[in-house]
Amino acid sequence: MRSEDLAKLLGLSRSTISRVINNYPDIPQSTREKVWKAIEEYNYAPNASAQKLAGVKNKMIAIILLDVKDNEEPHHVKSTDDTLIHDNPFFSPIVSAVSDQANKMDYYVLISIAYSKEDLKKVQSIFYQKIIDGAIFVGTQESENELIFNLIEQKHFIAMIDTSEVYNKNHNAIYINADNFEGSVKAVSYLLELGHTSIGIITGNLNKLSAKERLAGFKTTLMQHGIEMTKDAIYHGDFTESSGYEGVKYFFRGPNPPTAIFVSNDTMAVGAYKAVSELGLRIPKDISIIGFDNSFFSSYLNPPLTTVEISFSDIAKKATTLLIESIEKEQQRGIVEKVNATLIKRESCQAIKSDDETK
Repeated sequence: MRSEDLAKLLGLSRSTISRVINNYPDIPQSTREKVWKAIEEYNYAPNASAQKLAGVKNKMIAIILLDVKDNEEPHHVKSTDDTLIHDNPFFSPIVSAVSDQANKMDYYVLISIAYSKEDLKKVQSIFYQKIIDGAIFVGTQESENELIFNLIEQKHFIAMIDTSEVYNKNHNAIYINADNFEGSVKAVSYLLELGHTSIGIITGNLNKLSAKERLAGFKTTLMQHGIEMTKDAIYHGDFTESSGYEGVKYFFRGPNPPTAIFVSNDTMAVGAYKAVSELGLRIPKDISIIGFDNSFFSSYLNPPLTTVEISFSDIAKKATTLLIESIEKEQQRGIVEKVNATLIKRESCQAIKSDDETK
């Protein structure tokens, strides 16, 4: 289909179609939605060059970082001096590893961040314009999956990090994840070995696969040891430092605070440490803390943080390698791989003392 055919079909001018695709701000939202719906329905590829139509590869992939907020308020990264990649213990090593591995395989990398649903429309356009040969999506939420699955159905080459592999049954793509469930089991089992039976958890953003699996591992491990978990043992965080801080304050406002807290990532553990200090308590004497990710700063906390290590670099390298191999072979493969998690024991956890020892 040509652009003039699409314009005629929709009763719009070719320039309007072009302005929608290139995200000009002066287009009504209803018109945008109308155009994008037609583009998806007819699999229209705007501005495809003759070379691309002839099958020549651009030797470029994209890494799409998803941090989409459902509310209408401006994303905090856009409204403050905060950054999503710089010094971020999750996104930063993934972006670096994808770039390094792609360059080794003679591919360029386009880095894009989706803060809103409108940004996701821009992501679609780089596929439809044939700018890239494939993409790695990082950290999808349920509401974003439909767009990605549509791209898969249109035979675009896709790899995903932190997206449930159960979707692979119907949507053939590359799914690379950390073994979050097993890592959580190792963390909670260690606390149980130390004698803790009152354990709280500060979850991550439960719209993310990693957070869901870490919570599932926590619940399963306690259940297998016959420990009843109450709703008061869970604080719903969002992977940010501030939610780790608020989580600790939440637990210690209650009548029976836990003796140990499993914090679902190390960034939240930083906030947890701050809250413990403000409460006049000490780690691990008064409360044991265990994290997840083994971020670069975790060994420098005071005391050094016991945590679960997963290699974001390994995850990113696998996703990049498999994606580029699929592009080169012109065959999207259904691949599911998990990267193992390892418990790193440091000084933020200690055994519960018996009554005799405390006398």
